[in-house]
Amino acid sequence: MPPMSLELPGFIAEQLADPRRRRRLGDLIVSCACILWLAVAGWMFFSDLPPEIFDNHTSKTMQERMKSCEGSFQKRYDCKQALLLAGERWGFAVALDRLVLICAPPLAAWIVWSALRRRND
Repeated sequence: MPPMSLELPGFIAEQLADPRRRRRLGDLIVSCACILWLAVAGWMFFSDLPPEIFDNHTSKTMQERMKSCEGSFQKRYDCKQALLLAGERWGFAVALDRLVLICAPPLAAWIVWSALRRRND
């Protein structure tokens, strides 16, 4: 059984024999893949944000939630403030989570590629 190896056409094998060309080609491939990931993932993650992220004291859903606050003025104020703060914290956490999910894979790919380049230099 013949050994399994990938034989490239002659003109490609000659061009990839030069280490500088291989590094440049790798840089180009990793950069394009990272940019493509950022564009597609960014579009997918931020195109369908839940409306609760943008809730503020004037939105209808927040007004409905605030109607459930009863008691003295101070109790109603504390209840409404807690609702607003909880919404803001939740919205920030969702946005931060999505941002990390978008940026972490390209960053990891670039770090791995840089480590491979340094090891082979």
